[in-house]
Amino acid sequence: MVQELKAELRKEKGTRNMIRLRGEGRIPAVIYGGDRKEGTPLSVDARDLLHLLHKGERVLTLKIGDQTAQVLIKAVQYDHLGDFVLHVDFNELRAGQTVRVRVPVALKGVPKGQAEGGILSHVLHEVEVECQPTAIPERVTLEVDELAIGESLKVADLKLPAGVKAVTAGTDVVAACVAPRVEEVAAPAPAEGTALEPEVLMEKKPEEGEGETAAEREAKPAEPKKKETK
Repeated sequence: MVQELKAELRKEKGTRNMIRLRGEGRIPAVIYGGDRKEGTPLSVDARDLLHLLHKGERVLTLKIGDQTAQVLIKAVQYDHLGDFVLHVDFNELRAGQTVRVRVPVALKGVPKGQAEGGILSHVLHEVEVECQPTAIPERVTLEVDELAIGESLKVADLKLPAGVKAVTAGTDVVAACVAPRVEEVAAPAPAEGTALEPEVLMEKKPEEGEGETAAEREAKPAEPKKKETK
């Protein structure tokens, strides 16, 4: 059942007026589409809006005075901490119109490759789908029990409800079972107090006569004596 949210036309614009509205417990908003050439400024009750957002509602019946419009929550702006809603955009829907929205993907099960040390990697957390506003799924669930190490599941493997078509490319990977990383173990450092043997860069050249036999020495011709000069 489509939930209803009351809204009021907002005549005053500007940052100061928006701050004042938030202080009064209301959220500035704009509705686009329909017969409007440009967006129409509105304000909605903060508590009512947050209640519907927490329930995951996407399509609402917006009641503006004595008029109603079926709208899609197109964008929600939060503060820098993500705690407070600052602004919301609505898009009015026409009868029979399809919409494109992003839907979260939930993984279910334990990959069989995990028993061999594999790690489950959740690559794609949302997919864009196209459907009727009343057929928008809250989430899409993907079974990962049959994943072995090195295998993956793609958008084309998602089981979407009837009337829901994936817009995200079917070849995009949603989840994979990957092998664990093997880190190289560094060689252990020498124990404290252990002397390191120096590397021999070159061998000592034997001095003349060293290592020769007596016969080899006798076979050498005698060196002439140097003549002394007076």
